[in-house]
Amino acid sequence: MLIAYLVCLLAGGILISLSLDNEGGFDGEGGYLSLLFSTPFWSFGLTGFGLCGVLMLLLSPEGSLLPPSLVALVMGTLMGWAASRLLRMLGRQDTDSLVRSDDLVGREGQVSLAIEAGGRGFVELTARGSLIRRPSRSSDGRALPKGTRIVVIAADSNTLSVEPVDQTI
Repeated sequence: MLIAYLVCLLAGGILISLSLDNEGGFDGEGGYLSLLFSTPFWSFGLTGFGLCGVLMLLLSPEGSLLPPSLVALVMGTLMGWAASRLLRMLGRQDTDSLVRSDDLVGREGQVSLAIEAGGRGFVELTARGSLIRRPSRSSDGRALPKGTRIVVIAADSNTLSVEPVDQTI
C-alpha cells in the first residue's frame, strides 16, 4: 500500500506543479491541464491522499483502530474539496488598488508644501496603502503652513479642497 500512497503523492504533486502559471500562482483557467481537469480537486486530493497515507503508515502504531487507507481517503477528499473551493473563491475576488479622487474625501493628511493664501500647495495622505501627494487649496482661502494636519473636504480631478483638522472638530 505504501507504493500506492507514494504514487498518488507524486502524481498529485506533478499535477499541482503543472497547473501553476509562470509566476507561481494558479492560472484562472486551471493551468495547462484545464482540458483534462476542470478543478484542482484531483490534484490536491491525490496529494492529500498520498501524503496522509504515507504519514499514517510511518507514524501510526500497529493495530490502530482506524485503517490508514480510510483516514487517507477522507483527508484526500477533504483537502481536494477545500482547495477547489478556496481557489474558486479567490478567483472571483477583484482587487482594486486604484485611488480615485472620491476615495480621498474625509481622509486626514498633512501639508507638504505650504498653501499660500488664495493659492495652491501640496498635501500628503495615505489611501489604499499608497502615499498620495496632491495639489490642494484651503477651503476658506487662508494660508496653511507646511506640516499642518488637514482633512480633505472635497476633491475634483486635480485639486483637493482641505481645511485644518482643528477647525473641523
